[in-house]
Amino acid sequence: TGIMGGRIAEEIIFGDYTSGAAGDIMQATHIARKMVTEWGMSAKIGMVNVSSHEQHMFLGRDLFKGREISEQTAREIDEEVRRIIDTCYGLARNIIETHKDKLIALAEALLEFETLDAPQIIEIIETGRLANPPRRPTPPPPPAAPVKLADSADTTVLPAPGIGPSPARA
Repeated sequence: TGIMGGRIAEEIIFGDYTSGAAGDIMQATHIARKMVTEWGMSAKIGMVNVSSHEQHMFLGRDLFKGREISEQTAREIDEEVRRIIDTCYGLARNIIETHKDKLIALAEALLEFETLDAPQIIEIIETGRLANPPRRPTPPPPPAAPVKLADSADTTVLPAPGIGPSPARA
């Protein structure tokens, strides 16, 4: 459900979404497929491992290279993965719509202060604002007096650059 949050927030706040959600969709699909094919988390498929070591990250019919499962089972896996994704999407959308004001308050605080610690985040979620905003770091004071550069009349002669005899042998 949490993976869907970014895309849904873009849809709700901006009315559109960016390509940044592609990675989230891929990750959500990968996890949902593992839930169904490896972890026995689907009542429809059951407590069996129907995964293959030659999995592809594509849709169910092309998923199993060795055809260890039937076409019907592959279809059911796709349906279960889709059901899980759709359920999580709906739940995430409901959460974000219900708490849109808190999402906006958090985003505005982050834009203003750049970082927030856990108590500040909790305060925004509980009250909708920060009673005691974080302090901005104060810049260091300017130097008390200007730094004086070396006198141009200094006639110290420095040795020419390069490799010379060791100072101990000079």
